[in-house]
Amino acid sequence: MKYVLFLQLASFSLVSAETILEKLMKIKTCGPPQIHNNMMNLTVRPGQQASFKCQIDMSCIVAFIEWYHDMPNGTATKIKTARSGDPHTHIIQNVEPNHEGTYTCVAGNVMGKAEASAYLQVYSGSSVTSKASSGGLLLLVMLMKLLTCIGTQPLYTG
Repeated sequence: MKYVLFLQLASFSLVSAETILEKLMKIKTCGPPQIHNNMMNLTVRPGQQASFKCQIDMSCIVAFIEWYHDMPNGTATKIKTARSGDPHTHIIQNVEPNHEGTYTCVAGNVMGKAEASAYLQVYSGSSVTSKASSGGLLLLVMLMKLLTCIGTQPLYTG
């Protein structure tokens, strides 16, 4: 009698494990996170506020959200994780010249990652000509980066 009960319990455990495994195999995976907006480049004066927003689709699991700052001198720094403040927004309250550079929001999970970037230009000039000239330079730098990303050599390398 004890052996029959043990076999029945073992059989029940085996069936339960198979049923749970079947259910787990049917779970649909979403894939990597999706970012729904293009972050906008900003030009601000020292002392002003700069704000970047990254609209991440949270309908799938997002394991991490991180923000990076790539400075014009090539230095990259992780500046924010989801553990501090609103992970979808990065705000610089009092912009200084060293804040200039590319800001990147990275969202990821085990299926992959998505990222969005925007450039912050700190404008300290006083004339309209200076502003137009620096804006043209920024456009040239961004165009050269784009051409490099798609594998085309720029004609002008300055």
